[in-house]
Amino acid sequence: MMLSEMQQDALTEFFNICVGQAAGMLSEIVNRKIKLSIPVIDLLSADDITASYFDSCIGDSSGHVMSSSLQFGQEYNGKAFLLFPVDQAKLLVNICLNEISDNAIIYDQQELLDTDFDVIKEIGNIILNSVVGGLGNLLVTKLTYSLPEVEMLFVSTEKQADLLQNNIYAFMMKTMFSIENTQFSGTILIIFGMDSVTRLIAKIDDMLEESDAFTS
Repeated sequence: MMLSEMQQDALTEFFNICVGQAAGMLSEIVNRKIKLSIPVIDLLSADDITASYFDSCIGDSSGHVMSSSLQFGQEYNGKAFLLFPVDQAKLLVNICLNEISDNAIIYDQQELLDTDFDVIKEIGNIILNSVVGGLGNLLVTKLTYSLPEVEMLFVSTEKQADLLQNNIYAFMMKTMFSIENTQFSGTILIIFGMDSVTRLIAKIDDMLEESDAFTS
């Protein structure tokens, strides 16, 4: 299953609105101007998400990423992840807390504190709720979702297979955070089953047809 150019443009515009709303909420919380770049979106099957592709999205993480995730369900089921390389997550936390940090420092798992996990959990809660809630609005259905869980993952090839087990398609959205003059890379991963993806794309097609009818 592949997205047409028009479908990809429509989804990019939709998710850009969602992350823009999340950036606005984050800016108010940390009292700093936070921007999120227009996400680059791919719809991929589990087989398409190779180790090299995953690395290209996450960055130079040496396999370690900080993950905030939540399950969503009812009419559509899936799981959404916000993923950061560990050093990027630590830098983001430090700036949000107005703590001095050094971009060149590489942090390991032992240096992450409970406070770091709490901040990433809150950031994940805002961004993932905005994206998943937006999906519910797009699909005209109410999605229930769990509280986010934060954990450190070692994303080996085997772990990628675990993440995608029993699921077939995933939206990968790579976006860049910027706070003042500092940028951070992060990836939003939404895992759907085939039925949910098919219905989501059908909804996009309906919207495109309605748009054509309105403009013609």
